Amino acid sequence: EIASCLVGSEMCIRDRGSSRSGTTMMGRILGNHSDVFTFKELHFFGTIWTNNSDKKLNRTEQVHLLSRLFCIQERGIFNQNNFIEFKGKSEKILAEDISSPLKIYELFLETISKENGSSISCEQTPKNLYYLEEILDFFPDAKVINLVRDQRDVLLSQKNKWKRRFLGAKSIPMIEAIRSFVNYHPILTAKVWNSSLYQTSKFRSNSRVKIVKFEDLLVDSRIQVHEICKFLEIDFQENMLKVPVIGSSTENDSKSELVIDSSKISKWKKGGLTSSEIYLSQNLSSNMMDEFGYEKETFTFPPIMVVLHFISFPFKLGLAFVLNYHRIGNVVEVIKKRVF
Repeated sequence: EIASCLVGSEMCIRDRGSSRSGTTMMGRILGNHSDVFTFKELHFFGTIWTNNSDKKLNRTEQVHLLSRLFCIQERGIFNQNNFIEFKGKSEKILAEDISSPLKIYELFLETISKENGSSISCEQTPKNLYYLEEILDFFPDAKVINLVRDQRDVLLSQKNKWKRRFLGAKSIPMIEAIRSFVNYHPILTAKVWNSSLYQTSKFRSNSRVKIVKFEDLLVDSRIQVHEICKFLEIDFQENMLKVPVIGSSTENDSKSELVIDSSKISKWKKGGLTSSEIYLSQNLSSNMMDEFGYEKETFTFPPIMVVLHFISFPFKLGLAFVLNYHRIGNVVEVIKKRVF
């Protein structure tokens, strides 16, 4: 039996509801362990599979789903339409009829992990957080590592996410860079962060979920990784602390530098956000910032540009919806889980 760290005792799901919170770095840390294989962001939950898509698949649909997952892992999320080239492999693996999308997903994780000589599968898609109840129910051996990061640093990273294509991630299509640029709005980012932390708080007492603050991971890397290994019931390996400094939205990748970079803490204090963005961020996620121990900057009066952000929000939200519609599995479900 393959273990799954859909990031577990025998399945590991590492997730975070709001992206740009260090999930990719955590995936690299875990992936450096000899027993763990970290997958690319598969976007299975919330995009390919939703609460309303647990129908029984016919043979053709089974092959297409498995092929699509193979394609995402091999070619990346932006090239998943070329899945037909994996049809032969999928037909061979699907020797028996497997009509459940979740069981095909499980088979996919097991197959790839075994191919890479690993016993634990680590899946790192941030939006998995919104499906923790379903994941923990379907995968009884799964364990989850949930990263939490200061909302203002998330805001800064989201604001500059469109630049990733020009900072080392050349495989990102130009249309995706444009989509990231359009997606950014301080109100929307704050709402999503707040909803993700609300989801996180619901699982604080769950023994199969470990919440890790991004800032603690950077400051006390060795201690935190030791604790993560203890939680996952795997041995600590020194190599886990050697990760490339890549994936930033504000600086070029440095693949040769293998270190957990503590300079990423409180980057928002060094510039990049306007006072109105900080104000909105803090006010729209005030309760969750308090609950997770993030101190707020004091404002005597609301910045005047706050008004402009409120005026532009409906238009920006509408445009973002149009550009992201093809990536949404179930519109009502996504809005309910991620915004409200």
